[in-house]
Amino acid sequence: MAAGIHFPMECHRLLLSALTVSAQWTKTSCIAEAMKTQATLAENRLPMASHDGLLQALSNLALLESLTDTDVRKSAIASLEMISRSDKARPYMVKNEQVMRSLTKASFEHGDDEVYGEDEDGTAVTTKLLKKALKNLSGEM
Repeated sequence: MAAGIHFPMECHRLLLSALTVSAQWTKTSCIAEAMKTQATLAENRLPMASHDGLLQALSNLALLESLTDTDVRKSAIASLEMISRSDKARPYMVKNEQVMRSLTKASFEHGDDEVYGEDEDGTAVTTKLLKKALKNLSGEM
C-alpha cells in the first residue's frame, strides 16, 4: 500500500496514521520500509514531517539498539534523511529533539562507509549524507 498511496490522495493521511501506530511493531522491517518507500517521493515528505507522531515514530525506530533491529534502524534512518531534503519539512524536524538525536547518533556511530539504504535514485544513503542532513537541519535553527 505504501508504494501505491501518495500525497495528495485523500487516503494518504490514513496511511500515515496507520504507519505511525504500526511503528511499534519492530519484529520485522516492513513498517520502517513502508515509511522509507513513502519518503522516496518528494511530494510525501512534508505531509510525513507534519503528520502527528510520525517523526517521533521514525526516530524511535532509528534509535533501536538490538542487533536484530539493524534493518529496521537502517530504513528509519534512510527515511529521516530523505525527509530532511525537503525545505518545508525541515522546521518540523529541527523542533523534534529525538529526530536530531537519532540522526546525530547515526552519523557518528559508524564509519563513513556505513550504508543505511537507498534514495529514490538508488544512491546509497551513507553517513556522509546523514551529516549533510544534519547540516541542512542546523541551518533551520
